[in-house]
Amino acid sequence: MTGKVIFLSHIHQESKLAVEFKTAIEDEFSGFVDVFVSSDGTSIPAGANFLNRIEQGLVACVGAIYLISPNSVNRNWINFELGAVWIRNAIDIASGKQPIPAIPICHSGIKPSALPIPLNNLNAIVGTEASQIESAFRSLQTAVGAKGRLKTDFDALAAAAILFERNYTLGDNIAKMMALGVEKNQRNVAIDFARSNANSSSITMNFADLDMPSVDEIIRMEKGVLKGIISTKINGSGIGFGSAGTRNIANLEVSVDPKLIIEFAEMIRNAA
Repeated sequence: MTGKVIFLSHIHQESKLAVEFKTAIEDEFSGFVDVFVSSDGTSIPAGANFLNRIEQGLVACVGAIYLISPNSVNRNWINFELGAVWIRNAIDIASGKQPIPAIPICHSGIKPSALPIPLNNLNAIVGTEASQIESAFRSLQTAVGAKGRLKTDFDALAAAAILFERNYTLGDNIAKMMALGVEKNQRNVAIDFARSNANSSSITMNFADLDMPSVDEIIRMEKGVLKGIISTKINGSGIGFGSAGTRNIANLEVSVDPKLIIEFAEMIRNAA
């Protein structure tokens, strides 16, 4: 790295959004800045000591941004990297130096007002709002010592974040729906069924003998977060018997684009 360093903290699942912001920042401050992103294959080359490179990035950076979502907000690495910059700033303030900007970028369902301590003490922004992204870039501009009018198309960057958000949250909800309907040891069967029908616009899966709370939750998803993505039909109901006693059950048919099952296969396999 030859320029000043901006440290971009994120979890692996959000690497595509990290690259969007990395590219925009380096394009904006060309010649001034390198953005350290652990997953880009450049900041940490193959064979390099991962933790040492992370430490070097945290020590050298003149600013830090954190991609914060419901999935990342409590992750150990995010909090480790936040804590490192927090301590740096505390030492700098005690020594009469200016602290570096530390900016949480909220996305995919979490808002600045909902951030836990200590993140809620920072000036977080919404990553899909062009004006707020511009404000964050102005803080970085000051940190790197650049001046002048910003050239980034913030509407385009916000649109890219919105597109990422849709795909990312869609994957979570598809995985949740499949976890409600399919036992973990049967999910590969469902994924293989989707792959064998990949050219179809829709497949119908039969979720057999579901507890009614699971049926009701999937139907709520159909009307809410998966509206227009899935369609459902109850195909028979009755009473189930087991060691815990009787329970109301139903067979639920769920129709969905097989390409979504294929795209989010890994998330489906790992869903709790």
